[in-house]
Amino acid sequence: MTKTSQKSDVATRSEELAPSLAENVYQSLSAWIRDGVYNPGDRIRESVVSKELGVSRTPVREALRRLQSERRITMEPQRGAVVAELDRHEVVELYQLRQQLEGIAARFAAQHASSAEIAEMDRILAKSVAAADDPRVLNQINWEFHKTIYSAAHNRFLLRSIAAISDEMALLKGLKYIPEGRAAELHQEHLRILDAIRARDPDAADSAAQAHIEMSLRVHLRTGWQKDR
Repeated sequence: MTKTSQKSDVATRSEELAPSLAENVYQSLSAWIRDGVYNPGDRIRESVVSKELGVSRTPVREALRRLQSERRITMEPQRGAVVAELDRHEVVELYQLRQQLEGIAARFAAQHASSAEIAEMDRILAKSVAAADDPRVLNQINWEFHKTIYSAAHNRFLLRSIAAISDEMALLKGLKYIPEGRAAELHQEHLRILDAIRARDPDAADSAAQAHIEMSLRVHLRTGWQKDR
């Protein structure tokens, strides 16, 4: 093989690797936004991401452009890439969709949940009582409870639909904490959902889940923009 062909082969391999590298950076940034490493309004510095992931800035820029095209980040003068924040109208639209999906999930869980899955929901609710004074831990337990319901629904297409809005939910400011005074009513709302699932009452489960998300929207509109401001 000549030096010219060797260089060509190396260049070709580099071009083949570039898209997967950018994809890895994209997936990492998506996970960081979803998990709260970056919150709405936070700046994402290319240099920091590049150093953290051990890559050049080129795949980082590609990943940021992709996130911008999905409206999950915005490019601001003097600041660069910033995690997007949904406005009030977008928040309402997103919660309305989630309300329907949560209702369907609870309905299906009432029909299909196993005894072991219902016992797991009981265990999670017991954990939430113990964590009532720790808003961030309580929030994690809250999502654990909902994910158990999704799984107990035993519907792969529902899981895909819920996964599709998870990245958008990460753009809700203040979502990653439970407001003060919310723990007790949150527990009661969850308990009503679980009782309906345990009773194998799909209509009651659907209604309880939708009422829970409607209340969550009210709480978010009242408190969601107060955190860190």
